Amino acid sequence: MLKTHIEYKNGKPFISVNGKLYYPLAYTTYFEECGRFSDFIKHDYKMFFINISFTDLAINTTSNFSPFYTGVFETDEPDYSEFEGIIRKILKECPDALIFPRINIAMPQKWINENIYETVETPFGNRESLISDKFLNDGASLLKEIVSHIRSSFYADSIVGYQFCGGLTQEWMPFDYTGSFSEMGLKKFNKWLKAKHGKTNTTLLTKNDLNSPDFYETVSYYGEFYSEMTAKTIEHFAKVLKECVNNEQIVGTFYGYNAFVNDILLGLHGLRFIIDSPFIDFFSSPCAYDYNRALGIDWGDMIANESLKIHNKLYFVECDIRTHLTKRMQDSRPGKYPDDILLLTDNNGNKTVWSGPPTKELSLSAIRKAYIHQLTKGSGVWWFDMWGGWYEDKDIMEDLKKMKEIAESSKNKNSNNFPNTEVIMFIDEKAYLNNPRQSEFCHSVNITRTEMGNSGIPFKQCMVEDAEKILSKCKFAIFTAPLPSESGKNAVELCKKLNIPYLETTTEKHFYKKNELREILISNGVHCYNEDDNVIYCGNGFLGIHTINDGEVKITLPQKYKIKSLFGTDLLDCKTDVIKLNMKKYDTAIFEIE
Repeated sequence: MLKTHIEYKNGKPFISVNGKLYYPLAYTTYFEECGRFSDFIKHDYKMFFINISFTDLAINTTSNFSPFYTGVFETDEPDYSEFEGIIRKILKECPDALIFPRINIAMPQKWINENIYETVETPFGNRESLISDKFLNDGASLLKEIVSHIRSSFYADSIVGYQFCGGLTQEWMPFDYTGSFSEMGLKKFNKWLKAKHGKTNTTLLTKNDLNSPDFYETVSYYGEFYSEMTAKTIEHFAKVLKECVNNEQIVGTFYGYNAFVNDILLGLHGLRFIIDSPFIDFFSSPCAYDYNRALGIDWGDMIANESLKIHNKLYFVECDIRTHLTKRMQDSRPGKYPDDILLLTDNNGNKTVWSGPPTKELSLSAIRKAYIHQLTKGSGVWWFDMWGGWYEDKDIMEDLKKMKEIAESSKNKNSNNFPNTEVIMFIDEKAYLNNPRQSEFCHSVNITRTEMGNSGIPFKQCMVEDAEKILSKCKFAIFTAPLPSESGKNAVELCKKLNIPYLETTTEKHFYKKNELREILISNGVHCYNEDDNVIYCGNGFLGIHTINDGEVKITLPQKYKIKSLFGTDLLDCKTDVIKLNMKKYDTAIFEIE
């Protein structure tokens, strides 16, 4: 069996496989029969995530969408044919492939029918509550059965680690969108409320209360309870997995979207409970979906990724980048799905998040932008070709091959984040509990983060609880919670103690625009690379720019560096502190600096 762990070298993340370091760059798809595994193998990719699920029930309980044809435990005998068929094809072409089973821990229909008390209602039938003890126990038994089968299979020596998923869209959100609310859940909540806060829920909490537009203290407590319980559910399954692999392989999950999701009843704000867990090696999320993934803006991180590095975890980002080749899933699997779900355009003819750019050139720019964002932040990437064929283009594949080569070759370059990122944006996940669900104050994080992405000033995201570990390395701090938690207030006090200038959002001004941020930061001695609202990425010895208009752009570096063009420009190698380029609207250019 392969032995694997996460290892950082010169500020960059790697997966150590029997002592050999691999940059975390991978490929996956939901529709394996439409996937382009062969294309990625021919372009030197070896790392693949392959889906496997307990059930073929829907992963999305609003659209009833499921990517799975076969649920392993939906038949009398376990059926691994869908999962193992694609592994056979990969290993035939790439015998040294490194495979992550992506296990969907979702209970089969028979279990749902027999355990209604342990479930929640959805528009398409009941599903398991993610905080049910019976779900934890029975789910663990099925998880052990799957992993035992994998470890005794013909491909056992190709398994590098595991990603375990569950809940709504496999991202550990509740199937009912409201905290797995049920009679069973309410009893657990009341017991928790008494034990943790010494309070009793004197009036029966209802779904109407949960959906109230007003602040309701008991609802806030329920949000805290549900995030804590969800985090503990995740750690429970991570521990089971780690024991199954004798603690010799890495394990990861989707979770901790505290820099993007603001609804406390989705349970994603319990990262603090499990960030130190010895059973979880990497956390994943997609790139943020701000403004339906419009070009011309930064697609930020959903997680306070700097905190993951502080705790020696990997942020393995799902880059599900749409392209000009992206089509309706209904066209990828004819006859499988109704025509009225996951549409490319809305009722007004506007493009939705499911559609891609209109041209190959813009598609290349979008992929490059996602790549340089994660390369400069020290994160891993898996290209998620959802319905298959999104990257089926010679030029796109040549780019992806070159990206892998650049990342792999960077491990011996002692760039250590230079030039230094001077700004820390603090994420306060407990502050969401101080507001009505999805109030304007909850949106402060998203708006300020997105505006900061076009300020021309690179920044990092960190949880307020880790302020002491990072503040000494920065010039300026931004606090995004108008109604901070105690940890948020403590981080502000630490700034004062260390004499580090900072900016707070407030109930009177709950977000800042890019020009305001730029002006405040420059006046406090922070270096600005570009003042024309373009997106700038810089770190780990790499630099990137994504433009908002046609014309000349100027990138001003804090000192002279050797510049080497990698993508998007034919600038000759030089040593300079000013880069001038003529670029088209929504172009992306990437450089190596040393």
